[in-house]
Amino acid sequence: MAEDELRNRQGPVEEDIALQRKRWRFERAGFIGLWVVVALALAGLFSTGPLSDVEARTADGRLVVHYQRFSRNGAQDNLVIEAHGHPDEMLAISLSGRWLEGMSIEALNPQPSPLRSENHDLLIPMRADANGLAVVYLTLRCDGVGLYQGAVALKGAQAITAAKFIYP
Repeated sequence: MAEDELRNRQGPVEEDIALQRKRWRFERAGFIGLWVVVALALAGLFSTGPLSDVEARTADGRLVVHYQRFSRNGAQDNLVIEAHGHPDEMLAISLSGRWLEGMSIEALNPQPSPLRSENHDLLIPMRADANGLAVVYLTLRCDGVGLYQGAVALKGAQAITAAKFIYP
């Protein structure tokens, strides 16, 4: 760029080159910021994607939970809980009531024995298969806003702490 291009001009239009360069830098920063937001959205910051997908497991591996860390109000999410026990054993999976305050259960498969609550938690009794595995598939509708924290546990074993942020 020629040196006279960087000087203030009076005619035909009055220009302040220093101010114009500040505006260009601000515009460039806004453009970069927009692309960062788009990249984060594609990566799952606002819904499904690698940043949102969670697979949590207990140290002993008896309980595995798959869920989305981020969701939107009104959106449907899937929660998959895998519990490992002995073949044909009756397992009790506990979902924290504090975590479910921001969500409604729309579907639960396979249909377990009658559900019950205990100390504000939801207990899901499931019978393990011939390999000792019981898998529960839940479809949840997010109807809250904000951060919801709770736990998923296998009765008599370690719990998995789960956190979910629901956008408005």
